[in-house]
This record gives sequence, structure tokens and C-alpha cells, in this order.
Amino acid sequence: MTFPPSLTYLIVLIFGLILGSFFNVLIHRIPKSIQSAKKKSLFSAISFPKSYCPKCKKSLLIRHNLPIISWLFLLGKCYFCKAKITIRYPLVELLSAFIFLFCFWQYGVTTEFFLWLIFFSILLILFFIDLETFFLPDCLTIPLMLVGILKSLLYPFPIDLINAILGGLVGFFALFITNAIYKFWRGVDGFGFGDFKLLAALGVWFGAALIIPIIVLGALIALLMVGLLSLVGRKLNLQMMIPFGPALITATIIIYLNPDILLSF
Repeated sequence: MTFPPSLTYLIVLIFGLILGSFFNVLIHRIPKSIQSAKKKSLFSAISFPKSYCPKCKKSLLIRHNLPIISWLFLLGKCYFCKAKITIRYPLVELLSAFIFLFCFWQYGVTTEFFLWLIFFSILLILFFIDLETFFLPDCLTIPLMLVGILKSLLYPFPIDLINAILGGLVGFFALFITNAIYKFWRGVDGFGFGDFKLLAALGVWFGAALIIPIIVLGALIALLMVGLLSLVGRKLNLQMMIPFGPALITATIIIYLNPDILLSF
């Protein structure tokens, strides 16, 4: 049974929105499970309890959890206590739907479609976790590396297994050495181990040749973030933490979408 193209894209869009709602759960609960003193499995922390309002702790009904629609009808507020619901929820759902549509448009229903879908979905989750909590959890960065290695085996052009492993090593040690120099100079870490692992995963996917462009463009994006913070009146100092993961992820997506930008490097 085949569907008309417009209906197929609509189905993909709906799946993207539904998965986006689940991604919001991961963004909210994974950092909490890491920080929690209780030794719960990640699966348990994600699955239980039911979705609830962080403010009043009341369980949400199904109609309160409909992607995009519920947020709009509730005017961005909790149904029970009227506490504000961050715009991150509909934003993640929209971005997830876009990722599904883009991957389907690029690759169709193929193995490559699922591989890139996993890649962009993990980056989306990591982006918002790091932005909100300064965490880049191993439970996401390590699978990102492993799926990249699987891709290099199934689709060795342009990155075969050797280049994928080399890219991972270069990505990890590029930031590791930079951080070691900074720590020797300042006495504190400039990057976290999560940043090392994220860049290693990106190296696995794109090879060693793209590590320097990703770092340079990521640094420029981070500087732009600092500039924007200063423009809105945020007081800045050398001790202030700036999440570097979102900058690396944004740089990677820019390079993926605009490979000609590499000519400038």
C-alpha cells in the first residue's frame, strides 16, 4: 500500500512531533537522573512517574500532552496552577518534526534515513540539555559515536571505519589538549569531558578533516553568544560558564548544510 506524497510527508511530520514530545521528556529527566542521589536506572528515571507539572506536581492528562496543540490552547501555562511552560517544549517538537521531514526528503525510507535521524535527534537532545544544565551525558554521546561507527561500516563513503576512528581520536584530543593548556594557565577547566566526547562523536561522523572547522566555527558562535548576552545587559566574567556543546552542534549543522563553507577555512 502506497500513500500519496503529501500524505506520506504528513505522516512523517506527525511522527516527528510525537517523538519531539518524547525528546522533551529526555531533556528534562536525563539530567535529573544524573544529579539524583537515588540510584535509579536510566530507564526507570525516564519512564516514571507520569508526566507532571514541575511546579504543582499534578499529573498531566493526555489532552495536556498533545504536541504543539496543547501548549497553544493552554497559552503556555499549566492547566492546574497556571505556571508558565517554557517555550522549549513546542520548539523541540517543531525542530523534531523538521528533522524527520528533512531526513525523509534527503534519504527516503532507507537505512541511511534512520542513521541520520538518530544523529540529528541526539544532537537536538544534547543541544537543549547542555544549554539548560551544562551536561552532555555519556548515555547520549557514546551511542552517537557507536551509530557513527555503524554508519562508517554500512556507508563507508566518504568516511570509512579507519577515518571514523581517526576522526574520533582527533576530536577527543583536540579539546583535551586545549583544555590541559588552559588548565595549566588558569588553574581551572575550560571544557568538560562531555565536550571532548561530543567532538569525538562528531569526528566519527565527519572525519578528522572537519574537526578544526567545527571547533573554529563553534568558537565563533560561542563568542557571538557571549556578545548577545552582553547586549542584553548580562554581566560577564572569566568565571562565567558558557555551554560549548550547543555551539559545536550549531557549527556542525551549518557545515553539514553548507559544505562550501569549508572553502573559507
